[in-house]
Amino acid sequence: MKNLIQISLLLWLVSSAAAQETPLEPQNPFAAVQRRHPQEPQRLLHVYDWKGLAQQGELSGGELLSLNGTTVLKVENTNDTPQEVSLLKISDQSVIANMIENDVFFSCRVKYENVQGDGQLSVLCWLPHRAPFSDIPGGPKVEIGGMPGKTGDITGTSDWRDCLFGVKGIEGWGRLPGQLEMRLTLPGRGKVYLQPIKLMGMVPSWWSPEQAGLIGGIGGSLIGCLGGLVGVLASLGKARRFVLTMAKIFIALGISLLIAGAAASATKQPYAVYYPLLLMGFILTLVFSINLPSIQRRYNELEIRRMTSMDASGS
Repeated sequence: MKNLIQISLLLWLVSSAAAQETPLEPQNPFAAVQRRHPQEPQRLLHVYDWKGLAQQGELSGGELLSLNGTTVLKVENTNDTPQEVSLLKISDQSVIANMIENDVFFSCRVKYENVQGDGQLSVLCWLPHRAPFSDIPGGPKVEIGGMPGKTGDITGTSDWRDCLFGVKGIEGWGRLPGQLEMRLTLPGRGKVYLQPIKLMGMVPSWWSPEQAGLIGGIGGSLIGCLGGLVGVLASLGKARRFVLTMAKIFIALGISLLIAGAAASATKQPYAVYYPLLLMGFILTLVFSINLPSIQRRYNELEIRRMTSMDASGS
């Protein structure tokens, strides 16, 4: 039965295909962070909407506008004296600790027109000191610029672009910062438009691309060998119970892998995670679901022949 022997060849594709080097993720505005975690995609943790911040008294200036269904903050400096606008203040220690320990970062899209001088969108990090945190921001501060390629430098005119801010390199302080503050500084005239601030984080990857190659290679090879054994035994009519049991186990395993792969894709796991799961699950489910009826017929035919032969010899 050639179709049964072909099971091993089809399953061998699992090891060869799943073990291939996975392609790079598409370029995205968070690549500066992902260079530290290339296998982990980003996810949206929280959106700081301008309407909510204004109602809470967080904003120290600016005008709310509606552009394409999104509330945008417009900050305009109409004279030559410097202007500073406080946009967001975070004193929640759990949020600050999460940003420092887990590469959580701020993302804000901005565009600006005719900004004179060197304007700046930055995050102020109020350092801890011996006084209670309630005294902060009375203590010293550190200004955090944007990530490479996504800085908060604002000068001249620009269409919408991303500014990213991570709070890194302050672990040696011994205590968490008492407060984080995002602030816009305009040294002279100009207009700046800001979309809502987003808090972004990394999705923990189930395994790395290197581990995916091992999983595909070892797991696929093992399944391929077992599939080949099943095909050979079925063609010879041997070990009926073992063959039928293994075929059903492979079908159940394939369905489980498909479900796991779908879950990995839905939770934005990287390509190196969901691809081997979906590949092995698809091949296992397809191959054994198609061949299980023919395997059963093969054993039934051999059983009928055996019984016919016994009847003939008995007569």
